[in-house]
Amino acid sequence: MNNPFKISDIKKSLKYLLLTAAFIAVLGLMLLISPLPVKAQDSGDISIKRVDFDSYPQVNIYISLREGSELEYLDLKQEDFAVLENGEEVSNLSVKSLEEVYEPIGIALVIDTSGSMRNQPIRDAINAASFFVDEMRDIDKIAVVGFSDEVTVHSDFTSDSKKLKDSISKIEARGETALFDGIYEACELFRGGHNIKHRYIIVLSDGMDTVSRHTSEEVTDIALQEGVGVYSIALLSSEFNPESIKNISESTGGDMLTAVDSEDLRGLYERISRRIINQYKISYTSLWPATEDINISVDIKKSGVSESTGVSYENPYYSTPPRKVVFDYKNFFLLSLFDIWWVKIILFAAVFLAVTFFLYALILFIPIRRQTLKEKAGKYGFKTGAGAFEGEPGYTEERERKGFTGWIVGIISRIASRRGFVELFESRLERAGMNIRAPEFISIHLISVLAISMTVYYFSGNFILTAVVIIVAVLSPFLFLNIKTSQRLRRFHEQLPDSLQLISGSLKAGYSFNQALSMVVDESKPPLSDEFRRILSEIRMGITEKQALANTAGRIKSEYFDWTVMAINVQREVGGNLAEIMETISATIRERDRVMNRIKALTSEGRLSAIILIVLPVVLGIILMAINRVYISLLYTTKIGLVMLLAAGVVMIIGIIWILKIIQIKY
Repeated sequence: MNNPFKISDIKKSLKYLLLTAAFIAVLGLMLLISPLPVKAQDSGDISIKRVDFDSYPQVNIYISLREGSELEYLDLKQEDFAVLENGEEVSNLSVKSLEEVYEPIGIALVIDTSGSMRNQPIRDAINAASFFVDEMRDIDKIAVVGFSDEVTVHSDFTSDSKKLKDSISKIEARGETALFDGIYEACELFRGGHNIKHRYIIVLSDGMDTVSRHTSEEVTDIALQEGVGVYSIALLSSEFNPESIKNISESTGGDMLTAVDSEDLRGLYERISRRIINQYKISYTSLWPATEDINISVDIKKSGVSESTGVSYENPYYSTPPRKVVFDYKNFFLLSLFDIWWVKIILFAAVFLAVTFFLYALILFIPIRRQTLKEKAGKYGFKTGAGAFEGEPGYTEERERKGFTGWIVGIISRIASRRGFVELFESRLERAGMNIRAPEFISIHLISVLAISMTVYYFSGNFILTAVVIIVAVLSPFLFLNIKTSQRLRRFHEQLPDSLQLISGSLKAGYSFNQALSMVVDESKPPLSDEFRRILSEIRMGITEKQALANTAGRIKSEYFDWTVMAINVQREVGGNLAEIMETISATIRERDRVMNRIKALTSEGRLSAIILIVLPVVLGIILMAINRVYISLLYTTKIGLVMLLAAGVVMIIGIIWILKIIQIKY
C-alpha cells in the first residue's frame, strides 16, 4: 500500500511532538521543585529510629547501633557524640542511653500456641518468655498474647513481672495458627491509651498462617500507624513459611531471627532485649527555629571508630497556617470512599472528561461569523474581487471568534502557523471528517493537558501518576484522529465499489461523467457523497476534472481511489469505454476485499495472540496493584524497581514491534 503520510507531514508531526514534550518538561520541572518530605537515612552501624519534635525547638533523636558493630561494644559517652544542624555544630547537647532515661518501653510478646507447638517447643517458649520478662527494666510494660484458632490476650500491658510470669505459665498449645490475627491484636493493644513512646512486638511462631481473618498487608499497615516495630522469631519446622512474617518485620523496622531448635529461643529473646535497650537519646535545642528546612548529621567517634548518619526535616513551626475548620469527613461513609485509590482514579478521569467536554462546548457554542463569498471561493483557489489570500502580501487573518476564547485561539493559531502545525492538522482533520478548525483543536489539546495534569497532581501529589496521565493526554488526540481517519477511510472503501458500479450504469444509460458524479452524490451516503460533492463543486468552479480528482486523491490517500483516478486519466488520454473500466475496477476492488478478508480470518489467531501478549503484563500489573499493593509498590518506590520497570518497558516495546512484524502480511 502507498504510504499515507508525506515526509513534510512527518517532520511537522515531529515538531509538534517536540513542542509538546518541551511543555511537559517545563511542567515536570515545576512539579519536581515542589517540596517533598525526606526520610531518615541509615548509615553503616547507626540507625535513626525516631526524631521527636513534640517540644520544638527542643529536638530528641533516638538512635540504635547495629548488632555486632564495633560501636556496640564501646562504652560511649556524651563527648563521643557530635550533632550538626545545617553544617553548624550543636553545643547544648545531651546524650543518654535508654537505660538512663525514664521512658518505658512497651513490648507485646506474641506467642504461637497452636497444636504444632505441643510438648517441648511450648515449654521452651514459656521459659524463654519468662526469661525475657526478667531481662527488661522495672519501668517497662509488657503484654502477652497467644494465638491458635483464636487470639487470646493473656495479659494487658503491665510492669508486674510476677503477674506476667503467671500468665505465661498458663499457656497451652492446641488448634490452628492465626498468626496475622495475633500480631494485629497486639497492635490494637497499643491503642488502649497507654503512654508508651517505644513500641515493639516480639512474635514467635513455628508455622505459617492458616486461619487468620487479617492479611499481612493489614498487619503491616496497623503496625506502621501505631509506630510499632515487629521482631519475629522463626522456629524452623516443615510447615513454616517465613516470607510473610519477614516482610512484616522488615517493613516496620524490626528483624527476623531463626531458631533451629526450641532450646535456642532463650538466646534469641536475649538478643532482641539487648537490641531494644541498646539505644541512645540525643537531646538539644535547635539552632535554626526560623529556617524551613533543617539537615541533621549525627557523628560518633571513639577509639579510632568513626560512624555518621543524617536526617532532613521541615521545621514544624516555620510558619503558622491560618486556622481552618477541620471537617472529619471519615465519619461519613460516602466521603470516606474518596480515600480509596481506585475511586480517586475514577474521580480524576471524570474531572478530565468534564473539563474536556466543557472546552468543546465552550468553543462550539460561541457564535461564528458567516463566511463571505470570497472566503468560500478561496477554498477552490479563486479570488472574487480585491484583496489578498493567505500567504500573499497584504493578507490579514480575520478573527472568526470573539471574546477571551477567540483571543486564546488566535494566539495559539499564530504560534502554530509559524511551525506548520496548522497545515498539518487541517489536512488530518479533513481526512478524519471533523468540522473543527486546526487552531481550535490545538487549543483544546494544550488546555486539556494543562487542566488534567494540574488536577491530577493537586489531588494525588504523585509525580509518577501525573507524568503517566500527561503522556496519555498528549497522545490521545493523535490516536483519536488516527481512529477517526481509519473509520472514515474504511467506510469510503466499502462505498466505492457500489459507487463505481453506479457511475458505470449511468454512463451506459447515456449520462455524462459529471451527471454520473451528481447521481453518486444524490444516492450515496457520507463520507463518499461528501468527497464526490467536493469534486463536482471544483469542476463547476472551473477546475479540470483531472485536477479535481487529483486533489481528492491527495486528500483521501486511498489506494483504491488512486486506481480509479489513474484509470480515468488514462481513458481521457488514450480513449476507451469508461463504463467498462469503472465496472472492471469495481470488480477488482470487491475481489481484493474478499481476498483480504480471507487473509484476516486466517491470521486472526495470531493477531489475537499478539493482543493478549501485549495487554497481559499491563492487566497483571493492575491486578497485583489491587490485590497486593505493598508487594507491587517495590517496583516504583525503590531504585532497583524503577530500573526493572524501565528495562521491562524497553523489552516490551521491542517485543511489540517484533510481534507486529510477524503478524503483518505483505501483499
